[in-house]
Amino acid sequence: NGSGKSNIADALRWVMGEQSLKLLRSKKSEDVIFSGTPKKPRSGFAEVHMTLENDGHSDIDLPEVLISRRLYRDGQSEYEINKKQVRLTDVVMLLAQCGIGQRTYSVIGQGMVDAVLVSTPAERKEFFDEAAGLRPFQLKRHASVVKLEGTEENIKQADMLLREIEPRLASLEKQAKRLEQREALETELKSIEHQYFGSTWNQISAGFIKASDIVIKVKRELESKTQEAEKIESEFHTLEKAESASEQQKKARSALDALRDERSIVREKQIRLESKIEIASQVAKVSNDTTWSPLPLSKIIEEIESIFTLLQNKNFSSAATQCTSLIAKLQCPAPEIREIKKISSFDAELKQIAESILHIGEKITEAEKALSALNAKEDAGRKELFALQHKISSKRNEVQATERILSDASVEMARLESRKQGFFNELRQFAPGLEQDLDSIAKKNLIQGNDDESRIRMNKLRSQLEWIGGIEPETITEYHETKKRFEELHTQTQDLKEAVISLENIIAELDKTIKERADVAFKQLDHEFGVFFKKLFNGGDARILKLEDVEKEGEEGEEIEMVEGGIEIQATPPGKRLKSVNLLSGGERALTSIALICAIMAVNPSPFVVLDEVDAALDEANSRKFADIIDSLANKTQFVVVTHNRATMNKANELYGITMGDDGVSQLLSVKL
Repeated sequence: NGSGKSNIADALRWVMGEQSLKLLRSKKSEDVIFSGTPKKPRSGFAEVHMTLENDGHSDIDLPEVLISRRLYRDGQSEYEINKKQVRLTDVVMLLAQCGIGQRTYSVIGQGMVDAVLVSTPAERKEFFDEAAGLRPFQLKRHASVVKLEGTEENIKQADMLLREIEPRLASLEKQAKRLEQREALETELKSIEHQYFGSTWNQISAGFIKASDIVIKVKRELESKTQEAEKIESEFHTLEKAESASEQQKKARSALDALRDERSIVREKQIRLESKIEIASQVAKVSNDTTWSPLPLSKIIEEIESIFTLLQNKNFSSAATQCTSLIAKLQCPAPEIREIKKISSFDAELKQIAESILHIGEKITEAEKALSALNAKEDAGRKELFALQHKISSKRNEVQATERILSDASVEMARLESRKQGFFNELRQFAPGLEQDLDSIAKKNLIQGNDDESRIRMNKLRSQLEWIGGIEPETITEYHETKKRFEELHTQTQDLKEAVISLENIIAELDKTIKERADVAFKQLDHEFGVFFKKLFNGGDARILKLEDVEKEGEEGEEIEMVEGGIEIQATPPGKRLKSVNLLSGGERALTSIALICAIMAVNPSPFVVLDEVDAALDEANSRKFADIIDSLANKTQFVVVTHNRATMNKANELYGITMGDDGVSQLLSVKL
């Protein structure tokens, strides 16, 4: 006793992944490490290797499986399968595939033989499930359930993310559509702006060129016509400054008038002289006429004045007749008339007067010719002056017309300049980027369009763009990223939902498989349990009953509680009416437990079974029965039995004796029978 035999069972349970320190008879994990003795130093780690030989009944495609566990004093733990580090879960799954469980009948430690009898129905169910070979399916089901729960949690998280992303995606999608619409509108606006601004710039440029050419041409014409007008005016002023023909005419006319006056005076003298001669002649004729009588003086004066009037009018004949009549009427000659009787005395004077008249007439003729020449010259000068005035007026009109054309061209230039300024203001306001490439754009838009329609369309497009508002280009990137994220999440959600359906189907299939196998195994186990019970007790009856899950109604207002079912064991030794295993004695419970273990081994034998002093409470007769049963089952499974019982040792194929020296280290003695 105390030499370390039970450590074999603990070591096997530990290497298979046991985590309960209580089952390992420890308080802390490092208690499994050798603590040392006065003669032996302590170890730095604990290590167990378990080699399983594959006899072909396992799904594992390996001839041997080496499972190792190592624990260091710093708490670091390692698991290995075939010297490759793995997780505890991998070890548990591998053992389950081999039909080995760490807490089931594979390793039954000291004092645990009747543990299944005193356990709850639910705990018994777990024991029997593993005994029925359901553990791998249950592990798969558990993994599927865990995966299902994780998948459902992932679906919830994905749905939550989708619900969070969806409004943002909808908003971004609207902005993206508006941005796409904005891009189309901007493209159209850009095209119209190119056409409008290019065509308008062509018009303005052509207008400037045309107006500039007109201004240059008109300025040249104006300068030329102004010079011509100034030249004509200079000629006109020169004529004006020269002595006018009218002054010469005036002088000539004055001289002519003077000559005519002088001739008139001479003629008057001639007439007077001729009158005197005529009167003297008439007086001489009538001097002998006695019938003549003088007239009154007033009458004589009137007659004489009448005669002078006729003379002035050159009516000499009438004047002579009237003079003759006057003389005849006179009764007696006047004293002065009487003195003029000598006509011959007037001939020299009359001749002189005639010569004077002739000379004056010649001068008058010359003066009239000079005056006629001056008049002709004046007429010619006046015509030339009028022609110059007309020419000046015409040139001035031409200059004024040219000035009006220049003014119109200048006004057009000013209008074009104003239009140009407005054009550039509009260009800088709405399309500042076009200013640098305006000439190239103008060359591409030589065809003139309808500016009013273009302006209306541009204003409409700008209003639409203003209504759409400014959207950052990063919005499209964010939209695509969000959409991609949404689609990925949606795809993941669909995949997860499909995975949920698949897992639910797997779980349903596993449940069906577990139920079918459990029902078959339960019936076999119930039968074998009764057989082995009768062998051990030489009669009696033992059964295994299945308890279903039931609902337990709570008090008013409380939720309904689900009471889990399990396995109930009924054992009635021969000659007794007991059914509850709690009423059995210690030996009866041990035999019942052994019968149950043997029934499990008969139905679903484990690759190996470790029994640690399970026969300690048996008497000699029952020990022999136990040994016979173990011996009969040895062909189905490998038994590693820790015992003090001679009957059990008698059936063993190999014996290993365990002793301990004074150094506190177990010693192994082997006996081959």
